[in-house]
Amino acid sequence: MSEIHEASMNFDIENVEPFLRRVAQLIDGFGSNEVASVMSDIRKMNVDDENDWMFAVTYDERSIPLVLRVFMGDIDAPDLYFFTTSAELASRLQDEMGIFAEEQGK
Repeated sequence: MSEIHEASMNFDIENVEPFLRRVAQLIDGFGSNEVASVMSDIRKMNVDDENDWMFAVTYDERSIPLVLRVFMGDIDAPDLYFFTTSAELASRLQDEMGIFAEEQGK
């Protein structure tokens, strides 16, 4: 079994969709339709709800799984977790989270 790598961060709810749109620019197989579907589900979540979405994506010309987990610890600030077998993708996502947070003044 492949090793699982994680990237995670807490987001203000209004920043989840913009960040997911940024992720969609990085990988094939996670695009605007997937973002819209995930956001539709997130908007229905209550405090303490957790949901996982699994996607077959292509990153660096390799097909890999990508799992997005959202934990609604606070209705206005969910935690997003990305799990993948690609250490490079996990690292890139974590870097993007840091850049995004900096841009938001966090």
